[in-house]
Amino acid sequence: MVWIVLEQLEDGMTWDEVVDEWGGKVLKRAIAEAIAISDLVVKHEPFKGFNVGARRKSPRRATALAA
Repeated sequence: MVWIVLEQLEDGMTWDEVVDEWGGKVLKRAIAEAIAISDLVVKHEPFKGFNVGARRKSPRRATALAA
């Protein structure tokens, strides 16, 4: 769980301590990724993906192209 790792870091644990706490199952590159996506993580809510807020550009209107 990303939020657990983020809480551990917030509580002052070092990256090495986090790796040891998880028995080596969480690698340092995973910790770096958790930090990178931390603004997308909401505790106790399922992760909805990276592109949830992304919207497709609306197609240009034919009249706009003709102008």
